[in-house]
Amino acid sequence: MTDTLRSPTLRLRRPAVRDAAITRPKATPAPAADADAERSVRSDTLLQGRSHIAIVHNGETYQLRATRLGKLILTK
Repeated sequence: MTDTLRSPTLRLRRPAVRDAAITRPKATPAPAADADAERSVRSDTLLQGRSHIAIVHNGETYQLRATRLGKLILTK
């Protein structure tokens, strides 16, 4: 007796429940709101298309420059 509804190829079944770590990316925690949290600023946000900017810190002026190789140089 042959079953005409089945195909002659082999089919692999996936498990009905997959591992949660595979199907869902891990949620990243929100940054802390306290004053001790580290803050980061992108260099392109600071430079805004310019090659250098002036930064005033404690009454002193510093120059932040971006080189052609993508490096940053901070000088007084």
